[in-house]
Amino acid sequence: MHVLLLNDTQLQQAQEHFTALEAFRKQQINSIKDEKRQFDKNTAKICQSLERYLNLKAKMNDNTLQEADAQLDLEIRGFREASMKYVLKVQEVQERKKFDFIETILAFMYSLFTFYHQGYEFNIELKDYSQNLQKTLQKTRDSFNSQKEYTENLMLKMLDNRKPITQAKGGCTREGYLYLMEKKALGTTWIKHYCWYKKENKELHILPYNQVTGKLSQSTTEKLTMTSCVRRASQTIDKRFCFDVQVADRTDTLTFQAMSESDRRLWMDAMDGREPVYIKPKTTSDDSSLDDIGFQFVNKCIKAIEDRGLEENGLYRVVGVNSKVTKLISIGLDVKKREKMNLDDNTQFEIKTITSAIKNYLRSLPEPLMTYKFHSQFIQAAKQEAKTLRIHDIHTLVHKLPEKNFEMLEIIIKHLKTVSEFQDKNLMTVANLGVCFGPTLMKAEEETVAAIMDIKFLNIVVEILINNYEKIFGSTPDEPEMLNTGDTKMVPNSKRTIITDRFTPGVNHTMLSANTQSPTTSQPVYANKAPPPPTEKFRPIEKPIEFYNPAMAESSSGSSESINSSQSNHLSNSIPMSENPRKPVNMYGNAGVPEYGNVNALANRFALNIAGADNPMFGSVKKRGTHDTPHVSMNSSGLSMTGSLTGSLTGSIASNQTKPRPIKRTVRTLYRCEAENDSELSFEPNQLIFNVRASKEPGWLEGQLNGKTGLVPENYVEYID
Repeated sequence: MHVLLLNDTQLQQAQEHFTALEAFRKQQINSIKDEKRQFDKNTAKICQSLERYLNLKAKMNDNTLQEADAQLDLEIRGFREASMKYVLKVQEVQERKKFDFIETILAFMYSLFTFYHQGYEFNIELKDYSQNLQKTLQKTRDSFNSQKEYTENLMLKMLDNRKPITQAKGGCTREGYLYLMEKKALGTTWIKHYCWYKKENKELHILPYNQVTGKLSQSTTEKLTMTSCVRRASQTIDKRFCFDVQVADRTDTLTFQAMSESDRRLWMDAMDGREPVYIKPKTTSDDSSLDDIGFQFVNKCIKAIEDRGLEENGLYRVVGVNSKVTKLISIGLDVKKREKMNLDDNTQFEIKTITSAIKNYLRSLPEPLMTYKFHSQFIQAAKQEAKTLRIHDIHTLVHKLPEKNFEMLEIIIKHLKTVSEFQDKNLMTVANLGVCFGPTLMKAEEETVAAIMDIKFLNIVVEILINNYEKIFGSTPDEPEMLNTGDTKMVPNSKRTIITDRFTPGVNHTMLSANTQSPTTSQPVYANKAPPPPTEKFRPIEKPIEFYNPAMAESSSGSSESINSSQSNHLSNSIPMSENPRKPVNMYGNAGVPEYGNVNALANRFALNIAGADNPMFGSVKKRGTHDTPHVSMNSSGLSMTGSLTGSLTGSIASNQTKPRPIKRTVRTLYRCEAENDSELSFEPNQLIFNVRASKEPGWLEGQLNGKTGLVPENYVEYID
């Protein structure tokens, strides 16, 4: 009976052990299946979402694309989390097998030892083994706990890291999924491939595979030798993230679609990809499309606009319907249909349709109206600092255009000038018209970042053409002349030069020479070579302009004063002429030649043009020697004046006894400047700075802007009073 009781106890304990094993199977092993199903479900979901994301059109609005990006990012994170949990569960069950199962067997062994009294000796023999096994189990459990904690932390780090792993393994330079475009009879299809590329031998391996189906469409991998890789221009395809690959032994081009913009960039970096080159179409002549039909079409459109649309709001800024514009152009340029074109009917063709047709016609020319040949020269002309130089250079370049280009440009600019005269009603100022027609009349040959930055100068060219229509198209350009006789233009570099007239100045003409390196050399500067505008961070480092009077120097014991200035003028064009040129004029009476402490006073007396918007000054002019006393000649009247001038445009001359109080003046800013410290002023172009006076810092002025007083670079401003 006791044996039966022990037997029942043993069977009951054995049943408990079997129950524990069954629970391990149901709870642990079955949980792997649940994680596997969840992983497969997330895999199918992310693949479908990715295909929908990649099928989005490139022309969709930015908000839709951003929402799609955010949604895809959330689903990718969910997929990564499900995959990590699945891997973690598999590892956990594998590790649990090492102690849960053995622990059950050990418990069963202990029950055997209790049940069998005869197993006492056997228990003694296995005692050391049991103890060692128990220690091993404890170590295994501790190792599992630490490993579990480590893997969980690693999983969290990988989930927090949004950057995907881009480093390829197995000797590959780049690997991943790409969609390959395959052309068929009724269109194109995009097939998903797993690709890897080896840069050493330029081998590209592609294998069609889709995670949703889980099947390979072909068992073998296609091996290709890549010869070139070029990014696909967005305007040539409706898909995003595409690039073309040329391979050896195949004439067709393989078009791949990457998963994202960053993925495409990584593939192109691995394959040494290049950007697409935009090449202008070949033309047989400079004016191949400017035929009589085109002139008649433009003239009809302009006549219709000027008859019934000059007062329409947003003229040339409001765009017409593309289909109607295309229809109008096709009718207007068709020899058979153009006679039937009726632009007087507002119901058939709206004004915005006609204006868009003119712009589209000009854009569709094989070469812009102002030609690629002179494109850079027009931009350089627009960058000229002096307004007179800008007008002169653009005037010259316009007359270098081919004859038909010149005629068409004259028609367009004349019309735009007419449009600008109604700006009170149509709100199309000259600046607005420049924005509309700048890229149309003189687009760049290649679409580069530099071309985008130069768009504002294209607009300036059109503005100058409109504002100076009569001069540019009604007269031939003159030879390069000085802006104002005697205007000195200084360039911000170490070599300083002087503007001279078209004749070589003689001894009777005043000349200011300067050279910060050599006091004995000077060079002439002509008005058609204006200095470039200073850069954003340019700071003057040269000495200010100095006027030197030898006579005063001798009377003042050889001392001289350095005076800041923004401009200087020849006196030969500044002294007012007498009504009777034969009658000599005594300008100074019996008092002799006076000395002025400020050049402004002299300018007011002799009508000197001190400040001018077209003549900004940079840098400094060195002193003249004692033998360079200026001698001023007066035209044909024989009137001459020999004297000495000592003065300042911004400050005062110091005398031996007293120092006159500096005159505070107003200046206008020419360029944008950002202060580098608290003692300087920050300003934008076309701002007024008041109470301007000379500063102790060479090349700097001191003024007040918005209630703040600080230093201002002298070559960034011009005087207006």
